[in-house]
Amino acid sequence: METEKKEQMNHFPQGEEKPGLVERYATTIKLFFVAMLTLMLLIPLAMIQSLIGERQNTRQEVVREITSKWGGEQTITGPCLVIPYEEIRVEEKREIVERRNLLLLPETLDAKISTSVEERRRGIYDASVYRSNILLTGEFDISVIARQNLNPSQVKWNDVRMIIGLSDLKGIQEQVSLEQDGEVTIFEPGIPVENLEPGRGSASDNMLYELFSVGLNAKPAFPTPDSALQEIYPFSVAMRLNGSRGIYVVPAGKTTTASIQSDWTTPSFDGEFLPQTREISDKGFVAEWRVLDLNRSFGQVIRSDNSNTLNQMAASRFGVRFIQAVDQYRQNMRSVKYGILVLLLTFVAVLFIELMRKRRINPFQYLLVGLALLLFYTLLLSMSELLGFNLAYLIAAVMTTLLISLHMGSILGSQRQGVQIGVLLLFLYLFLFLLIQMESYALLAGSLGLFVILAVIMYYSKQLR
Repeated sequence: METEKKEQMNHFPQGEEKPGLVERYATTIKLFFVAMLTLMLLIPLAMIQSLIGERQNTRQEVVREITSKWGGEQTITGPCLVIPYEEIRVEEKREIVERRNLLLLPETLDAKISTSVEERRRGIYDASVYRSNILLTGEFDISVIARQNLNPSQVKWNDVRMIIGLSDLKGIQEQVSLEQDGEVTIFEPGIPVENLEPGRGSASDNMLYELFSVGLNAKPAFPTPDSALQEIYPFSVAMRLNGSRGIYVVPAGKTTTASIQSDWTTPSFDGEFLPQTREISDKGFVAEWRVLDLNRSFGQVIRSDNSNTLNQMAASRFGVRFIQAVDQYRQNMRSVKYGILVLLLTFVAVLFIELMRKRRINPFQYLLVGLALLLFYTLLLSMSELLGFNLAYLIAAVMTTLLISLHMGSILGSQRQGVQIGVLLLFLYLFLFLLIQMESYALLAGSLGLFVILAVIMYYSKQLR
């Protein structure tokens, strides 16, 4: 027993007190503090994510306000012929005459659309709007009606109307004319068809749209009812239409061809069908579609009250969206999702320097470093709205790196160690920037990068005692 006591006394030099509990577990306590601080900083990080969402909603509201006055996203449906007829049914030995309508779709439809895109600004926000010249040509085969078990005497030929569904009538810039065999008829606003279902669809951004909620109608020129079923009726419709965000065509023809050309350089082809050919250059794009009736799930004759078929018709639209080349809010959100990685690795680097250099750092300084790292994201968000994401990222990263490296160099009493922390931060920001720019390979690159970082941490952790 006396020998053991002597060994314990000899273990601590004379004049030195036995280290207390805090001193013996200082490294463990500091690690626990860093972990808790990182978790606490996730709260303001989540608040920054909420701020990004609010700014994005503000931009969308401004865009909606601009486009509501100019013209919204346009979906062109038709032209279609509305064939009214009378149907007789017997109920309790009484004949009841009901008036119904058939929608006759064109045998061929060719849409030629040329657009000129402009940017309208309000404050720091902008919206893409366009002017378009549209020419719709094709022909109707009225004989299709005879295959619907419909007696020609039931048809009210004098009430036949031609309709075109549009999304926003505010975009019409001049009179819309229908030309048939040299005769010109001017379209009137509205679709005066009883029991016509609107035909609802959902866009890729989950926005709902309707085909026939608003539109135009005209009285076409028909010969005598006796010869109507044997006739092919060509048509040509010209219009000038303003809109925003995108323009779409519904493949109403048994054979539908469409050509869209524009000076917009970053188109996003959208809808049920992709273009068969497309050319994109720094001067704009040209895209062409060809859709057959076999490619869709509805026929050439549709009852006006058949909501399921009209909904299928709405879902078949195709076209182009005039999107911004860079969505800074989406990139900001992706950068914030990597925030915990930046916080944790920076704290680990500072902790390693503290332990290996035996320079104690006040826990309050860790908090200041964490707040500076969070400030990077608010700087990035605010500047990206004005300068674009890439330049804003560069400026915010340089400002944050300089602030932290100078501060840590002063705290540690060594500018060299401050520069080391700065170099580490620059590497992290560069690594995260590359991940944000990647789409398909972001997960692979991120996993490999984290593997290398973990290997480096494991190597230097051997020096800790």
